[in-house]
Amino acid sequence: MVLGSYSDGELDAKKINTFADHLTKKELRLYIKALKNWEKENRIVVEVASKEGFDLKGAQELFPDKKVVVTVDPALLLGMRLYNNDDIFEMSLKNTLEKVTEHIEEQYD
Repeated sequence: MVLGSYSDGELDAKKINTFADHLTKKELRLYIKALKNWEKENRIVVEVASKEGFDLKGAQELFPDKKVVVTVDPALLLGMRLYNNDDIFEMSLKNTLEKVTEHIEEQYD
C-alpha cells in the first residue's frame, strides 16, 4: 500500500485518501507509520546556511535512489547538516568551533 501511495515519486493525496477510507483506525495508524518510515528511509535532508552556491545536482548524484530535500538554516555558518534516516552528519564552521572550544576546555580544566 505504501508504494501505491506515490505517483511520479511524490505522495498522491487522492490515493492516500482512497486507502484511508477503507482502513480501520488501527490499520490507519499502521499505514501512516509505514508512510513516515518509507519517507524517512528514502529521503536525504540537507540543511545549508544558504542555498546560494549549493549543488543540488551533485547531491542527487551522491544519493541516486533517494529524494534530496534542501532546507536553509542560517545558524550553520558556512557548512551543512545532512540527515540520512537516523544518521546526522554536521560539517560547519559552528560545529568545528564548538569542538575546538570543548577540546581547549578539557585540556585546561
